[in-house]
Amino acid sequence: MADLKHIIEPERQGLWIAATFIIALLALVLAIIGIQRADELTDITQTEVVLLNKKIAGGGKVESAPAPAAAGQQQK
Repeated sequence: MADLKHIIEPERQGLWIAATFIIALLALVLAIIGIQRADELTDITQTEVVLLNKKIAGGGKVESAPAPAAAGQQQK
């Protein structure tokens, strides 16, 4: 039993645990960002569908909602 070869050396086990925890936190943050972006896109899409339905039903012009400003652009 003394010749047991460990995949992760016992001396470095704490380092592996810390690195794994950091990667898991990074994955969690990326998942939350993805969910928020999907939610915003869903809201925008639903708004456009409602506006198109009003335009079709009314037969008249309906102004579309203004596009959201890009995150990287600065307002002057």
